[in-house]
Amino acid sequence: MHFHSGQLGFLLPIISACLFASVESKSSEHPRSAFTFDQLWKLEKGFWDSFLYPANLKQTQGNASTIFASDVQGRVDITRTFDGDELNREYIFGLFADPEHVSLVGVPIAYNITQFTANDNIASATTVVTFNATSFGVLIPVTIDTWIEFNADGKIAQYDATFRWFEYLLDFLVEGVATKINATEPDQAVAYVADLLATAICDTHEQHCTGSNQQYTDTASCYDFLTKTVRFGKAHELGRNTLLCREVHEHMVQYRPDVHCSHIGPGGGGYCVDDMDYMQTVLQRYFNDSWIPFGYGTDQNIWLAD
Repeated sequence: MHFHSGQLGFLLPIISACLFASVESKSSEHPRSAFTFDQLWKLEKGFWDSFLYPANLKQTQGNASTIFASDVQGRVDITRTFDGDELNREYIFGLFADPEHVSLVGVPIAYNITQFTANDNIASATTVVTFNATSFGVLIPVTIDTWIEFNADGKIAQYDATFRWFEYLLDFLVEGVATKINATEPDQAVAYVADLLATAICDTHEQHCTGSNQQYTDTASCYDFLTKTVRFGKAHELGRNTLLCREVHEHMVQYRPDVHCSHIGPGGGGYCVDDMDYMQTVLQRYFNDSWIPFGYGTDQNIWLAD
């Protein structure tokens, strides 16, 4: 079939109207505040600027965030999900805010966005963040993949973060320790790191977890549990019943002991627990909004909450 230019001129407006009507019908199902590519780029950079130390200290203070929506939803692959502004500020910013405190990766001091794409109100990026791992005396690049949805105010409504090559990173740190202490067996380096982390956790417990927030009878029982009873943990187990999980949560205890002390205790407080297997983790229905721009694919998205 052949069309003359006059016929095409007549058909194009009809075709365009149909296409735009299709897009509008999809977007109207889940109204979004669309941003330009430039706006999303600036919002992305604004988050990472706030993530760096010492700018991140400001986000751990005050009653409201300039970054997160009050009902923000967040998921980090090596840990688990986090709900609400206050909790997310404590974990995303407070976890990396003290260069003098024992920590796996220390504080973030620089970043480079290596991949970025954005549409509607969603931005997806790969960012290489340089951390000053003061506990291990090394600067380390950490690759973090993020999906971020922004609300109408430009605040983060939900995010999904993946630490790429984290197992490799953990091995790198342990191998560095092995060299430092002249270890002859890999287990010696792991034991050294376990001692370092357990001592810090128990010191924090002794200082902040008192009265009804107390989790261990004394420092000795705390240290014994963390080094002998609970497992050290693998790279994907920072949200399970492990020492590594309690290392993560220990940094937040100072902010709200009544909330976080239980997370470093023997019971794990609902965060450092083995409550989900692989299948449950992958198929968890958690997010309120689809990660596909303009509301596409909501009818088949298995990650959307019921």
